[in-house]
Amino acid sequence: MGAARRIVLTRTAEQCRPWRAALEAAGHEVLELPLLRFVGLPVPDPAPAADVILFTSPQGVRSFFDAGLRPGRARTGVLGDGTAAALAACGGTDDLGLRAADGAELARRFLASYPEPCRVLLPGPDKRLTEPRASLEAAGFTVAELPLYRTETVPPAELPDAPLRADDLIFFASPSAVRACAAAWGATAPCVAIGGTTAAAAREAGFDTLVADEPTLEAMVLAAGLDPIHHPEETS
Repeated sequence: MGAARRIVLTRTAEQCRPWRAALEAAGHEVLELPLLRFVGLPVPDPAPAADVILFTSPQGVRSFFDAGLRPGRARTGVLGDGTAAALAACGGTDDLGLRAADGAELARRFLASYPEPCRVLLPGPDKRLTEPRASLEAAGFTVAELPLYRTETVPPAELPDAPLRADDLIFFASPSAVRACAAAWGATAPCVAIGGTTAAAAREAGFDTLVADEPTLEAMVLAAGLDPIHHPEETS
């Protein structure tokens, strides 16, 4: 496998930190270059009532508590370990212990342990995947999404001048990060894309692009030909 090299992380600052820790523990130099950021959204008053709150990302947890919201008597569940850690850091508890790889699995595990329909609240971004909402609604649950933040690109004027080196390896986890990088500095270094959609955007922008087999940091490292690392995955 390949030797250590400088890896450039382009997600939001909050998302870069755990990836940086894992990569540096494996001996890589890391440049955090957040090209995206979370922006809070107004909270409806009153917020939707719920019997169960399912958090599907660490940022969803942070935005919920930062907005002054609290679970109250609602039971809480989380998607994965990163979300559970964020909930604990905010003083909350994972009441359901579901832990899943994605929204569809979260819905399956929830339905297996919670057979009676109730009101479920999904705090998170303004744009999200169909699961777990689709499966829960199909099973008769009343589901309310609570948009608390959106992800936007950082304007080129707010980015540093020429931070990239030709021998860097850029990790892209979204097409929007690709476009932000290309707009700011062009395709000046090779990259690894987290999946096919991001890879298509990177190739269109002119990047020399490798693609991960799975949407994980470990798979991106392997796609780059570097030594394997271990990092528990979690979405934003």
